[in-house]
Amino acid sequence: MKILYVTKALLAPPHAGCMQRTTHIVRQLQRCCGDVTMLAVHGRFDPDSVSLCRHEFDRFDQVILKSYTAYPKPWGEVIRKFHMHWPTLCGLRADRQGQALFETLAAQHDVVWFHTLGAAQPFRLTPGARTVMDLDDLNHCKYEQSARIQPTLRFRLSAKMQAYKWKRLERNALRRFSAVVVCSPQDKLLLGGGDRIFVVPNGFDPPAEKPACRLPDPQRLGFISHLAYGPNRDGLMWFRDRVWPLIRREKPDMRLRIVGRIPPDVEVVSAEGFEYLGFIDDPTEEMQSWSAMIVPIPYGGGTRIKILDAFSKCCPVVATSIGAYGIEGQPGRHFLVADPPQQFADCCLRLSRQPEYGRRLAEEGWKLLLEKYTWDHIGHSIAAAANAVVSLSH
Repeated sequence: MKILYVTKALLAPPHAGCMQRTTHIVRQLQRCCGDVTMLAVHGRFDPDSVSLCRHEFDRFDQVILKSYTAYPKPWGEVIRKFHMHWPTLCGLRADRQGQALFETLAAQHDVVWFHTLGAAQPFRLTPGARTVMDLDDLNHCKYEQSARIQPTLRFRLSAKMQAYKWKRLERNALRRFSAVVVCSPQDKLLLGGGDRIFVVPNGFDPPAEKPACRLPDPQRLGFISHLAYGPNRDGLMWFRDRVWPLIRREKPDMRLRIVGRIPPDVEVVSAEGFEYLGFIDDPTEEMQSWSAMIVPIPYGGGTRIKILDAFSKCCPVVATSIGAYGIEGQPGRHFLVADPPQQFADCCLRLSRQPEYGRRLAEEGWKLLLEKYTWDHIGHSIAAAANAVVSLSH
């Protein structure tokens, strides 16, 4: 089987969640199908990312899209807003050369696998083509949840319009594509279920040896985040404003250790006791010093890879219900879940004061990771989706 994999998310460190997903799915497709070509689609390519992809994947090509900034002012911004809110659009189209390359590659492969609607939007699809659409995050969920917490009527209306648009696009995906892939059984139900919707969860490869679950520093919590991503930043602000004062009132010396790259154009979320460590290539030792990793996500689609990362490091987790969404674990056994600020603070304080309880959570999280969320295990679901598309066409 020959597969053309089309994505807007390239392999590039530090690895964002979508980049991890695309990389591991391509690796699994190579393992089960053998012949995979990656086609990257974007308005601008980072040279390091392209170099990494060429080294990682045997066959790699790219289509460069016109940028909104290439239009005369103010038309680029007007077109961007139009594409953002119009119910049937999600980005710019490829030019003739890009469309021709896509058609040539598609004709040479048995299946075209798209990562997100944004990767398919630039191209005209041939009727009857065998296609897989990996929706990854369900954007309509993210915007529906975001609309509830927006501070102004304008932003609430904008989020609701986005939610309507993405719900329409995502629910129509089965009409446009042979099969649809989502991250969790809950997402499958949201799209109506059916045998052409496949669950391919996000995964995380554990280390070769299980990390030692040592006693943490009771004065440390931790957070892993790319703060340019809205749900991460807004979640950290909610934690700072609503939860952190409650924790510091009980434990004035408590610190929050924050791991992750901070883009130069993103303002740091500051508070007394917040310590920014930047990007760490292997944060295992750092995370094992935390009494808990917090996942205070207020809105979002898909599942949080940071929870699986914590499981792989034997670090206990405290999350909001949206933060833990889609992870098939049990609250109180694999992680703690809390939404009200006082309850979230109490969970953090409990793990600080009861490290043995945190160790039990970490042990169960490790077992769950090995049982359901390694990429080798998920590879069976990836192969099933690809094989189903081929069988549907016969």
